[in-house]
Amino acid sequence: MKIIKGVVLASVLILSACAPTFDKEEEIVQTNENNKRETAFVPSFNVSEEEYKIIYPYKPSQARGVIVNQMANRLDIDVFEVGLRDHAKSYFDPDLYFFQEGQRIDSNTLYNWLSREGETSSGLNPVMEGPEDAIESHQEAPKYLSHILEHDFLKKNEDGIVELKGMSIGIALKSTYRFQTEVGGPYYYQDIPEKVMVKEGKEIANEVIQRIRQMEGLEEVPIVVALFREEDQNAMSPGNFVAKTVVEVGGAAAKQWQDIDEDYVLFPSNEAAVNYNEESQLMQEFTDEIARYFPNYVGVIGNGFYKDGELAELNIQIPIEFQGKAEVVGFTQYVYGLVMETFPNYFKVEVQIHSHQQQESVIVREAGETDPFVYLYQ
Repeated sequence: MKIIKGVVLASVLILSACAPTFDKEEEIVQTNENNKRETAFVPSFNVSEEEYKIIYPYKPSQARGVIVNQMANRLDIDVFEVGLRDHAKSYFDPDLYFFQEGQRIDSNTLYNWLSREGETSSGLNPVMEGPEDAIESHQEAPKYLSHILEHDFLKKNEDGIVELKGMSIGIALKSTYRFQTEVGGPYYYQDIPEKVMVKEGKEIANEVIQRIRQMEGLEEVPIVVALFREEDQNAMSPGNFVAKTVVEVGGAAAKQWQDIDEDYVLFPSNEAAVNYNEESQLMQEFTDEIARYFPNYVGVIGNGFYKDGELAELNIQIPIEFQGKAEVVGFTQYVYGLVMETFPNYFKVEVQIHSHQQQESVIVREAGETDPFVYLYQ
């Protein structure tokens, strides 16, 4: 009962802490992509001190929707978008900058850039020299580039006007090139070594930077560029960022790249067992304890996010069939205890418990914290 009381109290505190107040939003004047001034607002609250405040009325990206047509794995899309924003934070401080989806690279421009050289005058994927119905033609000129994502960062100037003062550009690159030689024909697959992908990605990035510099108003804006390596289409773990650079004010090319040591690992998997044996054993212990007392569970799947060789976050999915809400509470209480007993607190743990009908509960323990907080869905 003590834990259940903690569950309810934590839920109330979470909801209270997140409840926004709208009576103190700041009215601002910003310049838009056409260099015209317009009134906007900055909210008086923020969901986290580590996140950017977002100006509203909210402006969707000028290339909205393109990403879902270009990146086949939903996990890749989520990590690509969130990760690009996170990697920009070391240069564009969330305390000083506002965030806005990309307003300069529109859908038509982006689709042209993502095509093959020769298909359009601005295609960034390599030209295919041989016939399109030949496997060798595709193998000699694989499409490396999947997507280009733009994020904008705005800041007040000395006159109090909010202007574009920074950009980040994400370059999504394939680890596997999937192609057909005829419409309706079989798919063929070609692995792209990471070293080759990075080389091609850096060349593409420099071309993108030069094109951005030719856009009105973007001649001097600093740009963070990050390369992302996609996972296979049906992979159960997302890809990861592999390198980034900062193009300073007025720069026309990347001068120095910084390697990014990130990895997403599926538990259980051969990769986890071989390369991350300690965490793999912890996950197995966790799974075994659940199976011992709740044999009707479907399975436990974990995704670990490693940064600089250390586990930073572990997300666990537990699908299970429940006969009633009391069983949900009891199972959540049991898993709550297992999280505290099984996993050290130097990394974040998030457990999502769901039935075939809906999400039932979530347990989250932040890195460095002792006790998790819990939310039970109604």
